[in-house]
Parts: sequence; structure tokens; C-alpha cells
Amino acid sequence: GYVSNDDAPTGPVFSAHRQEKFPIVLKETGELCPPCGDWGWTAWEETIDLLEGKTFMWSQYSDYFVSDSYFVNAELNSTNSVMNAFQENFPYGGSKPLFYVNGVETGSTSAASAEAAVNASIAETADVSAAYAIEWDGDNLTVHAQAKVYNDMSGNYYMGVYLVEDKATHTQSGHPNSSSSLEHHLVMRGSVGGNVWGDEIIASSASAGDMIEKTFTQTIPSNYIKENLTIGVIIWKKNGSTYNYEQAATNQVGH
Repeated sequence: GYVSNDDAPTGPVFSAHRQEKFPIVLKETGELCPPCGDWGWTAWEETIDLLEGKTFMWSQYSDYFVSDSYFVNAELNSTNSVMNAFQENFPYGGSKPLFYVNGVETGSTSAASAEAAVNASIAETADVSAAYAIEWDGDNLTVHAQAKVYNDMSGNYYMGVYLVEDKATHTQSGHPNSSSSLEHHLVMRGSVGGNVWGDEIIASSASAGDMIEKTFTQTIPSNYIKENLTIGVIIWKKNGSTYNYEQAATNQVGH
């Protein structure tokens, strides 16, 4: 006969919350940027090897400077580009390639400088953590995202979910194999649900112990390779018209 199991999970199973900072790392790059495909390509590979699994990472092919807009035009919502919005939001260093940790340019396009900034960030504790649960139904992606508040907070906060595809193919200036079949690293594909900064989670204040949950859904284009896709959750603090990194989580793992 049937035996009831009252302990069986009845909802999404979330990743673990962690109070220490979980950094975000990006490479500002361009398809028509020769250094991005030469020494910048190698430096980014070294950075991925060092930091993937303890950071949320992506390559950002914003329209600005040495771009043919190929990857921007292939975003989930190309008319509301995440990569262009991020480029406008973070202080831009005026050239490419550049590496950023938590939205701040590292000052040196090297794995060592990125690692130093990441280690400094991880040593900090945060007022809020992020977690996620992922569900697939064919090409339909649902991500349940949580924010857990550890200390009383004030301010205006948003939480977004972002899709990244490794091994997305296109040409790259400066690379020895600049063919259309060249596999690029960790390409930002956009915001799950379509809003660049996600959904508002705190309008003005939150109390220690609060748990805030949002659900994001997206039909994924058939030309994205599902097994190469990862997601990241980012919590932002809005200051005026600027969005500042607060916390993150991801299912990216090291090579």
C-alpha cells in the first residue's frame, strides 16, 4: 500500500546560503578588439582557472568600442541589453580588455590582480546572502531566487538572475583561430525574465531574519547549448541611478 512521507520536499530545493561575500568577476571585451583575443584572452583563461567556482564570472561584449554587436544582438532581450547596461553602470576604464571585480575595475588585466580583489571580498561578511533553485521544462527555465537577511538593512535593493553560456561561438580579432567556430568563454546571455536589474526586493528597509523570494522565468533560444549554460543571482543596492553589487550566488563550478 501507499506510505506517506511527510518529509518529502514540497517545493524548490535551494542552494546553500552563505553570509560571506560571493564576488562577481567580468571581462569587458569586444569581438573586434585584437588585444582581447591575444594576451587578454590568455589572461582571462588564467583568471577563470583561478576563480571559477568561488565567483560568478562572465565575458561582457558591450557595444561600446571595438564591438560588432554580435553577442549583444544574441542576448535574451537584445533591445534591453544587460551587457550595455552593465557597461554604462560600472565606471568604465576607456579601453578593452578590462577586468572588474564587484563592478570595480581592477587596475590591471591580470589573473593576479583579479584574485587579490576577490580574496579581499571573500574575507568580508554581508548583510544579505543569495541562493537559487533551478527548474527546466523543455526550453523553459525557471529560477527561484532567495535573499536571506542577516542584519537589519536600509536602502533600495534589487535581485536579478543572469544567464551565461560557455563555448558560445563567433569570430574574435587577435585570436590565432578567428573563425566563426571559435569558442568564447562564459558569454553573458542576459537577464532571466527580461529586467536588467531584476526585481525590487527591499523598498526601504528589511529586518534580520527576513527571507525574500522571487521567481524568474524565461524561454531559452534553441541555439543556446543547454549543457553549457549556468546562472548567477546578483543582489544590487540602488543608489540614485546606479546599481552597486551587494551579493551573488551561482551554479558555475571550476573546470
